[in-house]
Amino acid sequence: MPSAPLSANTSKMPGRDFPTSPDDFGPFASVDRQGYSIKQQFAGANVMVTGASGYIGSLVVEQLLRTTDVGKIYVLIRGKRGQTAKERLRKLMQSGLFHLVREDINLLKKVRLLEGDMNSDNLGLSEQDLQTVQTQIQFVIHSAASIELEADVQHTLRSNYLGTQRLLALAARMNALKCFVHVSTAYVNVNLPRGSYIEERLYPLYIGEQEVHHADIVEDLMSLKPFSANVRAQMYLDMWDFPNTYTLGKNLTEKLVASYHKQYSLPIAIVRPTLVCGLAGDPYPGYCGNLAGPVGMGVAMAIGLFDRLESVAMVPTHVWDAVPGDVVSSVILATAAATAAKVDFNQYRNSKIGSSEDPPVVHAGTSTTYPISMAEAFYAGFDFVKQNPPPFRLPGSKLFTIPLDYRPDEAAVKRRKFWTSWKVWIAVKLLERLGQHKTARRLKYGHMAWEIQNSAKTDRNVFFASKNLKQLEALLDAADSGSAHYKVTWTIRNGGWPRYISTNIAGMYRIVFGMSDVKGLEDNDFKFIPSRSRVLAPAKDPSGAPENDTVAESDTRKTLESADNHGSAPLMQTVSEGDEGNVDDDDDASSGQEDVITQGLKGTAAAFSTIVATGADFMNELTPDAAAGYRDQQVDSSGVIQSLSMKLAHSLTRPHSESEFVAGSHRSSPVRQMRRLTSFPAGRKDA
Repeated sequence: MPSAPLSANTSKMPGRDFPTSPDDFGPFASVDRQGYSIKQQFAGANVMVTGASGYIGSLVVEQLLRTTDVGKIYVLIRGKRGQTAKERLRKLMQSGLFHLVREDINLLKKVRLLEGDMNSDNLGLSEQDLQTVQTQIQFVIHSAASIELEADVQHTLRSNYLGTQRLLALAARMNALKCFVHVSTAYVNVNLPRGSYIEERLYPLYIGEQEVHHADIVEDLMSLKPFSANVRAQMYLDMWDFPNTYTLGKNLTEKLVASYHKQYSLPIAIVRPTLVCGLAGDPYPGYCGNLAGPVGMGVAMAIGLFDRLESVAMVPTHVWDAVPGDVVSSVILATAAATAAKVDFNQYRNSKIGSSEDPPVVHAGTSTTYPISMAEAFYAGFDFVKQNPPPFRLPGSKLFTIPLDYRPDEAAVKRRKFWTSWKVWIAVKLLERLGQHKTARRLKYGHMAWEIQNSAKTDRNVFFASKNLKQLEALLDAADSGSAHYKVTWTIRNGGWPRYISTNIAGMYRIVFGMSDVKGLEDNDFKFIPSRSRVLAPAKDPSGAPENDTVAESDTRKTLESADNHGSAPLMQTVSEGDEGNVDDDDDASSGQEDVITQGLKGTAAAFSTIVATGADFMNELTPDAAAGYRDQQVDSSGVIQSLSMKLAHSLTRPHSESEFVAGSHRSSPVRQMRRLTSFPAGRKDA
C-alpha cells in the first residue's frame, strides 16, 4: 500500500544533508550556467541502472562503457525463467549491442551486478549491496518499468508506482547522490486534447475544480479487490481521457517523483521518450530492440495484419513522434550530466507555466524538431516490402497504398479487424493442434500488439515541446557535441528519416525474418552483428579473491557464435524498456510486462514462419511427447492443416450483416477464445 500523501512538514529522510534556508532549497541552489560535459561528469562516477536488461537501460549501459571513463555501473537484475541474475547479465553483455566493448575485459569489470527486485522491500538487495548503494552511488538511471499498456491497474501501479517509490526511498539515503533520472514516457499527458502542444512540465489532474493527489488515487485503487479496482480505474480513465492504465500509472508516478524532488531536495530530472525505435548510429545501426513506430509498421505490413486500406485506423498525415534509441540514451546521459553539474536548463522554472519547485522535464522526441508523418513511414515500408516479399503473410492480405486524404471509418476498421482476428484465431488453433504452443502464444500477442498500435484511441497527433531538450543541446560541451558519441536531438543533420528508416527496415528483415539479402536498400547503414555465447569466469581483484558480481571473460574458454555464416540467425535477445517480463514466460498473465509491441510483432513473424513450414514434415517440429501422441492417434498432420484451412476459408466467405460487425455480436467470439489460450497441457516443453 502506498504511504499517505507527502506533506511539506514530513520529517527529513536519513542519510542526506538538507537545506536550512529557502535560498538553499533544491538541487539548483548554486547554478553554473557555463555548460556541462557528459564525459567529465561521468568520469570515475558510480552509476546505478535499473532496467538494464531492457532496451533503454541496455543502451545507457553500453554508451557509458563505450564513451565515458565511468567508474562502476551497478545494474539491478533479478533471476527469471530458470536463469540466474548473473547469467542474464552475462548474456546481455555478449549480445550484438555490446560488440564494441565486449572484447575489453577492463570495461566488463566495471559492470557490477545488484541482484534484486523492484517489487521487494529495499529492492531485495543484500546487506552488503545495500551498504554499497547508500555510500557509493552518484547517479541513478531508473528505466525499469512495466509497459503493458492494458494491464490490470493494480499490476501497473505495483510495478511502476510502488516500485519507483521504493527506489526513491533508497535514493534519499544515498549520501553521494548527484542525480536521479526517472525515465518516464511522453504519453503521460496524452489525455490532453488531440492536436495539443504538450510542454515539458507536469500537468495536474482535477476532479471538478479540486486538484487530486497522486497518493490518494493509488491508495484508493490498491485498497480494492482486483476486479473492483479495474472498474474504478476505468472511471478515472474516462474522466481524464487516458487511453490505458499504463499512461495513467506513469502520470501518477511522475507526480510521486516530483514530490520527492520538492520535499527531500533530491536532484531529480525526468526524461520522457516518445516512441523509441531502432538505432541510427553506433554501436549498431539498425539494431531493433523495439519495433514500435515506423519499423513495427513495416513488420505489420509485411506479415499482412494490414490487409486492406480500411484496416488502417490512423490518419496518414498525422505526426508520428518516433525517436532513435541512441538519441534517447544520449538525452538521458545529457540530462544526468547537466543536473549533476547544477546547470539550470529548465526553461519553465521562472515562467507562469508549471511550478518552480517541479523537477526539470525533457522530452526525447521529434515532433517539434524533425517530425515524420504516418504516411511517410507507411510508404517507406511499402516500397521495401514490395521489393522484398516476406517469407510468410496472412492469407487474404495484400499490399496497398494509402491516399493522403484518407480518413479512417470506424465501422470499416472494425470489419477489417474482425476478419483479421478470425484469421489469426484459426492460425493460433492450427499451431495449438500441431503442438506449437509457444508460437501460438507469440502469434496471439502479435495480434494484440497490432490492435494496440493501430488504433484511433492512440492516434492523438500531439506535439511534444523541446525547449529543455534544445537547451541541453546548446549547453553541452563543444568537445562532446562535436563528437559522434552523443546525438541529443534528431535532425536531418544526423542522417535524416529516409536513411534511418532504410537502415532499420534492413535490420528488421535480418533480425526478425532472418533474411540477409534485401533489394533496394543500398542507402542504409545496417550490418548484422550476432550475439554470441561466451563462457565467462568471475573476475579477480588484485588480492586474488574472486569477485562474483563482476562480468569478465575467461581467456581460456572458447567463444561460440550464436549463428553460423550461412544459416539464418535466431531472433536477437529481446530487450525492452524495463526488466519486467517477457511474452515467453510460462505464465501468460504476466507476459505483457515487456514491450508487447516488440514481442508481439516478432512473435507474429515467428508464428507465420512456422505456419509456412507446415508443408514439410511437421512431426519434426513437435516435442517428443506431442509427436508420440500424434502417432498413437494416427493423426495426419496434412489433414489437420487442410481441415483448419477449410474452416478459415469458410469463415472468410460466410456472409455477415453490417449489424454483426458494428454491434460486435460475432466480433467478440474469436477475441474471447484467443484470450482463453493461456493454459496448455501440463509437462509440455515449448520449442
